[in-house]
Amino acid sequence: MSILHATTGVDLDDTAVGYAYRDTAELRTAYLLFRLLRYGALVKVSNTLGATALRWGIPLKPLLQKTLGRLFLGGESLEESLPLLKRLHAHGVSTMLDYAVEASSETSHQEAALAEYKRMIAFAQKNPDLVSFVAIKLTALASPLLWEKLSAGEKLGPTLEKEHQLFHHRFSQLLEAAAQAQIPLMVDAEESWLQKAIDDTVESYMCRFNTDRVLLYTTIQMYRRDRLAYLKQLIARAQSYKLGIKLVRGAYVEKERKRAQERGYPDPIHPTKAGTDIAYDAALMECLEHIDRIGLCIATHNRASCMKAVQHAILHNWPPDHPHLSFSQLYGMADPLSFGLAKAGFRVAKYVPYGPIRQAFPYLSRRAEENSSLSDQSGRELRWIQEELQRRKELYRGKNRL
Repeated sequence: MSILHATTGVDLDDTAVGYAYRDTAELRTAYLLFRLLRYGALVKVSNTLGATALRWGIPLKPLLQKTLGRLFLGGESLEESLPLLKRLHAHGVSTMLDYAVEASSETSHQEAALAEYKRMIAFAQKNPDLVSFVAIKLTALASPLLWEKLSAGEKLGPTLEKEHQLFHHRFSQLLEAAAQAQIPLMVDAEESWLQKAIDDTVESYMCRFNTDRVLLYTTIQMYRRDRLAYLKQLIARAQSYKLGIKLVRGAYVEKERKRAQERGYPDPIHPTKAGTDIAYDAALMECLEHIDRIGLCIATHNRASCMKAVQHAILHNWPPDHPHLSFSQLYGMADPLSFGLAKAGFRVAKYVPYGPIRQAFPYLSRRAEENSSLSDQSGRELRWIQEELQRRKELYRGKNRL
């Protein structure tokens, strides 16, 4: 038992709790996959070959469904994901639904994304016990080029101006539907060269839709050097409405650094993981200090950050199910954190992506690369799973001796 467990009563390493919703066969498969994901060179080659094969129409779907899809995806449709959502709910964990669609410049793709987001809101309204949030990407509703030009302050041509107006029409539709269904929307963060315009847009809509309750959340990636200052400015500006903030560390480290080097501007990312951790925890405390007017989603796999929030809540005598406080981890990862927090009464929403394997492949590739580059993270997953498999093995032996 750790000191923090002893002082808070919250255990974020209990594998019996963390993996209660998974059977032993699932855990064995997960263990094998996480071991394979530790081979970084193999992951990069596999991702490249996989993307090429899908472009050429080579049938990789069965293989992906049994491997990365099984580990990180809820299913290929909302209906196919429903059994998983029910399993999570049975163990006290809700869902943040995510349609695993990527950015697109095609109007037909953007309209398809809009239609699917509306379906997600309707599904969440029908299943309020299962779904707490719906995640959306603004680059799925308008092209990355639009967000890049807006972020750079460039004048839009007639085509992009028309797309910009169409985006506002789409986004307003979504928010009206979300408000009617009382389902909060979480806007995902993007690359730094797209993010300013997304930040400005989401902030302007929070002014309109977050007056009575937190309906709309922005996502702040704390691996960026400028994000703590931005957060403080955002809080200072939000006087007549409530903020919705999802705090993450960040997902595009290599991409950000490569672009900065190629284009000759300063690297926007903290130089070390320790720097990111310090910034994240500073942002976390800033939000917790203003919890009365901030809806905060602590989206992290970092055990220390989760425990800081738990300690703060206990110290201030907050109920663990405080309406402005929630946690989130990716489906397929950090289960002892998620279910340990849920067991303690905190609101937890697993980030569960779904969608056709072909469309979801970029998401699956990112998860694979993340676990190959962050050896501590994949190593921790392996240790947790190995510990639980050993615990079940000993339990089985004990029962057979009786």
